[in-house]
Amino acid sequence: MSLLPTTLLRTTAKAGPSRSVLTIPRPPCRCFTTSVPVGSGHNRWSKIRHKKGAADKERGALFAKLSREIITAMKPPLSPDPSFNSKLATALQRAKEQGLTKQGIENAMAKAKSVSDGTGQNVVYEAVAPGGKVVMLVECVTANPARTVKRVKEILSKNGARTSPVLFMFNKQGLIVLRPEPQSTEAGFDHLFDIAVENGAEDVREVEGDDGGVEFEISIPTSSLSSLTTLISSPPYTSHYAVQSSDLVYVPTDPLQILEEGVNEGEGITEDTAESVFKIVDLLEEEGDVVKVWTNLADD
Repeated sequence: MSLLPTTLLRTTAKAGPSRSVLTIPRPPCRCFTTSVPVGSGHNRWSKIRHKKGAADKERGALFAKLSREIITAMKPPLSPDPSFNSKLATALQRAKEQGLTKQGIENAMAKAKSVSDGTGQNVVYEAVAPGGKVVMLVECVTANPARTVKRVKEILSKNGARTSPVLFMFNKQGLIVLRPEPQSTEAGFDHLFDIAVENGAEDVREVEGDDGGVEFEISIPTSSLSSLTTLISSPPYTSHYAVQSSDLVYVPTDPLQILEEGVNEGEGITEDTAESVFKIVDLLEEEGDVVKVWTNLADD
């Protein structure tokens, strides 16, 4: 099939329908939700991803990941100035510690800025992995879509995947990740819940961060993402919360489970099949123009 690029929009004019939601406490995630939860990165992917072979390939993959973190941290409405963008400051510090060159950092920042000034484009390519169950959205930032689509198609075809319209299997929404400021006596789920709901949020979750600390995730319609991010990034809320990220995300409407070893029944895929998918994801994300690959695999 022909490739169907989709230009990413930062906001949409059409707001989502209002709806009543029920708060149901359930540790360790405190949330109210009527939609598929968005994971914070704690899933089985990291446990079963295949090991890289050569050291130079590992280094290249690491640098590509660090560059993507910088690009993501500069997505509007977040500031391109690390003094006012804690996520960007963290991404830059991590890149330096991991050995990403000064030129590599500058290239990543230039790519992110190119979207704002019109010289670069946000595009999404749609694909189906081998077997037909796993689908992917390949999010890119590129100044040369023709070159990028050629590379994406080459990687897909060499690994048994193909381009196909699958965007309808995802919902696009806003996701804001925050951390409570330790000195604040007001910061907490209940306090943030009230702020978020009053400003159009659909979901609020309390989750565990990568370092074991508390984080909050707010899911919100794309039309309200910028306004809520700006609000929480301004006084007096900056004394209570630090915005870690504010992104447009793609959430699968029907997440596909990765089955435990020895389980052959039910809707899902085996770990061996998942391993082959992760290989394709890795290869795609090693490409310089690829920012992130979204799949319909469920987070555990």
